Amino acid sequence: MRDGLGLRWSFMGPFETIDLNAPGGVADYAARYGAMYRSFAKDSVPFDWSPDSIARLDAERREVLPRDQIESRSRWRDRRLMALLAHRRATSKSDDDKS
Repeated sequence: MRDGLGLRWSFMGPFETIDLNAPGGVADYAARYGAMYRSFAKDSVPFDWSPDSIARLDAERREVLPRDQIESRSRWRDRRLMALLAHRRATSKSDDDKS
């Protein structure tokens, strides 16, 4: 978590992470990865990303971030991640120097 999703989740939540992880947003993400998640869950508690649920989630996300702004918001996320990693490296080096 520390080196993966935890970095993103320090400044944005899971739905925005999903929304920015496919060029077309949350609906595109569900279309690309829904089958994979279903296969992961086949031995778990059953769930399904119903078309109605995806449409509602996508509509709610589009109110927050219009589809044509996903790419620029993804660039924002990438800059924040790079800054966070640079900060971690600098802090780690500074901590090592104090040891």
